[in-house]
Amino acid sequence: MIQEYLREIGLSRNEAKIYQVLVELGPSPIGEISSKTKIHRRNVYDSIEKLKEKGFVSWTIRNERKYFEATNPQRIIDIIEEKKEKIKEIIPKLLASQKPSDKQNVRIYTGIESEKRIFDDKLKFKEEQLVLGAHNPSDHISKHLMLYHKKRIARKIPLKMLYPKNETKTAKKFAKLKYMKIRILPLSFNSPIAINVYGNKVAILTGSGKSSPISILIEDKNLSNNFRNYFYALWKISQPL
Repeated sequence: MIQEYLREIGLSRNEAKIYQVLVELGPSPIGEISSKTKIHRRNVYDSIEKLKEKGFVSWTIRNERKYFEATNPQRIIDIIEEKKEKIKEIIPKLLASQKPSDKQNVRIYTGIESEKRIFDDKLKFKEEQLVLGAHNPSDHISKHLMLYHKKRIARKIPLKMLYPKNETKTAKKFAKLKYMKIRILPLSFNSPIAINVYGNKVAILTGSGKSSPISILIEDKNLSNNFRNYFYALWKISQPL
């Protein structure tokens, strides 16, 4: 779990493993680090050099041997804050150079983080959100989904969801959440995708149960209105929980 979070802030798999081991062991020579992490010495050297550049590792000489030591874990917060400050500096420049457009905007995201991008984007909109064809979340997205709901509830964002008949058990679990209304679709309706409608956007998520999910985000006012009308039509013929 710790290594997973370290990777989210920009460390590679080997870097995260080495940093955690150094936090646990204290100052250690290359051989001990290699033995503990089961990473080849050459790769340990390469990863430590990158960790030094990122400010996660320092070194000292003891009895003519080089020992490497993890910097205080508090440094992680400092690094994140530094990145945030840099981002704050460039955002105004990017916005100033962005060309306005009324055309349909389509983005395609792939990989485990693709659905998280959609959840984060949805939190920017406070009006009612709709999900058509919701499914039981796979393990890789459950954490991000629950974090989305926690933030959604805190912001009092209403959500309506239509679940397929075979997902009734999952629907009952999520029906307990605040600002949530759920209905069950007719038995004939079963889709492998989930369609999210919010603001002037439509997000199509194909990642249920897949290791390499794909999310398609379409920004188009007319399309979102059409999907919203379609959702409400299905809502009327769907079964309350």
